[in-house]
Amino acid sequence: MTVTIRIRKTLKGELNGRLLLFVDKPDAVSEEKQLYKRRGLDGAEVVGVTFYGLHGGDEIVFDEQKEHMFGFPLQYDEIPHERLQVQAFFIRYHKYTRKDGKTIYGMADNGGGGNYAQTPYNLYSKVETVNFGEEDIFLDLKYEIKPERKLKEGEVLSQNNYDDKGRIRYFKMKSKLLSEFWGEDTYIGANVLLPAGYDKKKKYPVLYWQGHWPADVPAMRYGLELREAEQGITEYWDSGKAPQMIAVTIRDANMYYDDSYRVNSANLGPCGDALVKELIPAIEKKFGGIGTPEGRLLAGGSTGGWESMALQLFYPDFFGGSWPACCDGMDFHAFQLIDMYNEENVYEVEHNWRKAERPGMRDVKGNVIWTMREENYYELAIGGDLAHGLGQMGVFQACYSPCGEDGYPVNSYDPLTGKINKEVVEYWQQHYDLGAYVERNHEWLMPLIRGKIHLRDGDMDNFYLNGGHYILTDILEKYDYQGYSYTFPRKGHEFCMTMIELLDEMGEYLNKTLKDYKWKKKM
Repeated sequence: MTVTIRIRKTLKGELNGRLLLFVDKPDAVSEEKQLYKRRGLDGAEVVGVTFYGLHGGDEIVFDEQKEHMFGFPLQYDEIPHERLQVQAFFIRYHKYTRKDGKTIYGMADNGGGGNYAQTPYNLYSKVETVNFGEEDIFLDLKYEIKPERKLKEGEVLSQNNYDDKGRIRYFKMKSKLLSEFWGEDTYIGANVLLPAGYDKKKKYPVLYWQGHWPADVPAMRYGLELREAEQGITEYWDSGKAPQMIAVTIRDANMYYDDSYRVNSANLGPCGDALVKELIPAIEKKFGGIGTPEGRLLAGGSTGGWESMALQLFYPDFFGGSWPACCDGMDFHAFQLIDMYNEENVYEVEHNWRKAERPGMRDVKGNVIWTMREENYYELAIGGDLAHGLGQMGVFQACYSPCGEDGYPVNSYDPLTGKINKEVVEYWQQHYDLGAYVERNHEWLMPLIRGKIHLRDGDMDNFYLNGGHYILTDILEKYDYQGYSYTFPRKGHEFCMTMIELLDEMGEYLNKTLKDYKWKKKM
């Protein structure tokens, strides 16, 4: 058997990127007809190879790439010889020539929000049902993901484009700081939720809601309410009973992930400065933000939790209060379950006569859903070994690690073996370990953040993030941070309060911290 994949003949220019072969069972239970949309560790089998210098009409004999390919959950030779569905997909890479002179390749943000399965100009073939291993397979990459809509005059694809609706306004600007870093025009977007009775002549406090790519969805999933904690938020916000404020979510997908982590980074650029020096002032000027630290609040969960905490710590005199929940590892003594400083391997736990696989995710009963090795191997299959996996582990390397001579992040651990690189971990500690940051800077930092930190997490966090929560809490308490830190029994990776409760708490907080702000809860 051979698998031959052809690049569509009409393709213009050079093609660089990651060629993926998706395989699934004919009776796989899924609403997605396209295999490439069956993403994730429990999705379709995927095998990937990176190519540079392809052109339209080129044919690739996939079987000849065995020494370069990587698959998950099976390697190519392990795929069973039986009746299966197959599909080819190509993640197109853009060539970046950065200010530092480095040339690197990665999937450009073309409005797909860091999701390869939604990013315009990526290529795919039809789904074929074949006798895998018994017949030759030919797949033609003749289809292309199209932009969601035709661009209007003056629009660019980056960070996508949406039309204002109801209380929701969509904003986008070119970042001078990020454009200089990347060596080309680079944009940041925002979804702006206006309060009931909004008056453009008034000034409002602004909640900056942190987290993953929001697409067109505003903060707290107003208008969508997908989770139990979000139920009722739309009616509450629209009723005028909610505290009067503007709520903003951010669109800043990049070649490594669906958001930037919103701090300055050797590989992602000056994302923190772009936020506080460019995007936030522009939003507050346009929509009527108060424009003072007391008038800027932060909140978010998971990735957004880490961002909310990091922004409050790194820019303590710019933000007036933070509500981070279920945060990504805030202290690298607890990078999920790994002590990056005192252990040798991310994937394995050493015991006397054996090694155990380290869990990466669990349910609230404690059952392991996947291991750290599995999560990293999935990203390796999708993106290769240059942090192109567009996943959580890849962006940790992109955000926290130094930039290598080749222009890509230097991994803090070997993606194949899990062996930890202590030199890179030392860099992580000096730049992004929030516990270490507080310890080093507590004398000048604590007066600026006292009373501003409001931490929450479940004690059965699905990604074991409560460990870092405990460590950072101990450090903050040592220096009398005068906030709160709660963990909730038998709760997993969640905010541990409803969005209505959150807004009410923020309203009471603003009553105390913001001059002339008066809000009273209406029953």
